[in-house]
Amino acid sequence: MGEATMSHPVRSMVPAGPFHTEAIAPGVTLRRLYPGGLAGPDRVVYNDIPGGQTWSENFMLGGPEDDFIMLVPDIRMPPNQLWPMHWHDCWTVVVVVEGKCLIGDWYMEPGDVFVAAPSIEYGPLLIGPMGCRLFEIFADVALSPGGYGPEYRDHPTLRGGNHAFKPREGVNKRNEGHSSLSLEGAEGMWKTRLRPGWSWNLGDAADPNRGVVRDTRIPAGISMPARTREDWYGAVVLEGSVEVGGKLLVRDDVLVAERSAPIPAMTAGAEGVQLLEHFRTALAL
Repeated sequence: MGEATMSHPVRSMVPAGPFHTEAIAPGVTLRRLYPGGLAGPDRVVYNDIPGGQTWSENFMLGGPEDDFIMLVPDIRMPPNQLWPMHWHDCWTVVVVVEGKCLIGDWYMEPGDVFVAAPSIEYGPLLIGPMGCRLFEIFADVALSPGGYGPEYRDHPTLRGGNHAFKPREGVNKRNEGHSSLSLEGAEGMWKTRLRPGWSWNLGDAADPNRGVVRDTRIPAGISMPARTREDWYGAVVLEGSVEVGGKLLVRDDVLVAERSAPIPAMTAGAEGVQLLEHFRTALAL
């Protein structure tokens, strides 16, 4: 992973490989996310580094033949870490899983969801006093770097990274001279929350190439029939359990299916299951 030093602190640690993967069917993989909850593996986010230690891993939906790839990072952040206002040049969805996180003036709790349209500056992110774990979903990884205003070039949390610092354009000029933006009534961003059947289109609702994120609940013992999907699909178990192809998936397990892969029937466990589903495009629905 790397070591932190006083001259070149490692602020964002990424594991060299996945914690655990295994094939369920051709083109269908079970991936187990790293343990440790919001503290990260071995409580890594409590490393004593100016600006704070962040740890993350991710899974991707898409292959080299695709014109874009959906990226889903699982991010663990330390208490009170501050990320200044910034933007991403693709649709971005933030789902709080554990702990709390202030975005702008919204103090988000587990199950809260923040959505930003492409190139809309938001923030800051101020992590709660117990730390935070969240999924930050990028509709197109190539456009995800985005940028920070030039005044944040020497911000303690950003120093040593490869962040882009750019002048603000368009609607983002509303943030000139400010360090925070209220989400209430702000153009290009939305406050929402997971609930049974909740979904969000990452793009125009009529565009078949839009990404989709959905909260799916399956009652105990109920099955979703075997099927293939016309595009890449991923599902994270948030609560409960589900059996797929003879494998039991529990909290923090991820099912990833490539385009046209045969996905076995999915049967919810004794307490049912809550899945956070990701569709690279609406063709996977």
